[in-house]
Amino acid sequence: MCSSDLEARRALGQSELVAPVVLSGLQSLSLLLFGWLGRLLTKDSFKLKRQLVQARIPLLPAGYVAHAAMQVFATFIAGLALVFAFIAVGVPFLAQMTGPNGEPIIVSEFIQAILALVLIIVLPLLIVMVNWLEPAMRIGSRAKDMDRKLPFAASYTAAMAAANATPAMIFKSLARSEDIYGEISKDAAWVYHSVEFIGRDLVSTLKEAVDRSPSERFAEFLQGIVGTLTSGGNLKLYFLNRSEYYAQANRMHVKSVIQQMALFAEAYVVMAVALPIFAMIMAVITFWVSGSGMKLEEEHLYMMVFGMFPMIQIFFAYIFLSLSNEVSID
Repeated sequence: MCSSDLEARRALGQSELVAPVVLSGLQSLSLLLFGWLGRLLTKDSFKLKRQLVQARIPLLPAGYVAHAAMQVFATFIAGLALVFAFIAVGVPFLAQMTGPNGEPIIVSEFIQAILALVLIIVLPLLIVMVNWLEPAMRIGSRAKDMDRKLPFAASYTAAMAAANATPAMIFKSLARSEDIYGEISKDAAWVYHSVEFIGRDLVSTLKEAVDRSPSERFAEFLQGIVGTLTSGGNLKLYFLNRSEYYAQANRMHVKSVIQQMALFAEAYVVMAVALPIFAMIMAVITFWVSGSGMKLEEEHLYMMVFGMFPMIQIFFAYIFLSLSNEVSID
């Protein structure tokens, strides 16, 4: 087993017996070629390491930076090769062809420079930006999924606790229901694996799970379990109280989302139904009554039908989809 694989497992807190992380060929090559750069840029990178753990990206900071550097380098080389190929082959080939007016197609130096700028500089910079934003985007996605499914997971833990299930069995059962509880199941699986396979005590594992959680609400839920266990409290009562609290908060959130959807529905009727009808009527009347500028009026009609109206529909479709995702557990 290579050291890079072990480092990746430690980054996720995994044991060597459970869920091994296998680096791809590109990741291994990245560590080989740009590992020195990753270690140089991530000497004191606690924040990045925490982000990678919360995003469940199975790489240490040095490995992640090395992988990003490999992508940037590959994009730069590919862009450079495409630019040289276009200048050496594409430009002469186009010069031998004739356009609609019978003249040869000449690619100006300005266009060549723009193409080189996009392929050699802009695309590598985009790769840098994507890799820079990816951990935060994954963290946000995981946190949103956890917050949405936490009320249902809390109700499930309360039911399990009422059936005298141990905390380890509760987390094991949560881990097996990833299709229902999503990201919560992944963190529950980590807790169960750490306790059952590594042999760690539950309290210290939950404390670490609090730091690993991208969701503040789920971290608060786990912290409450730690406090209840360390103080010798009633864990059944804690799960029941949290279940009721999250259920009530979820009902209030759903009610708020429904009210927002009702408000946007009224706006949709006005902007996407009444306004287009009124605009079409006015455009047709203007088109037939006006004796001058008829061509301009016709162009405006096409712009409304094929431009403005579809954009209004797309905008409201995005709004309703976003609101519906906030109350959906799928």
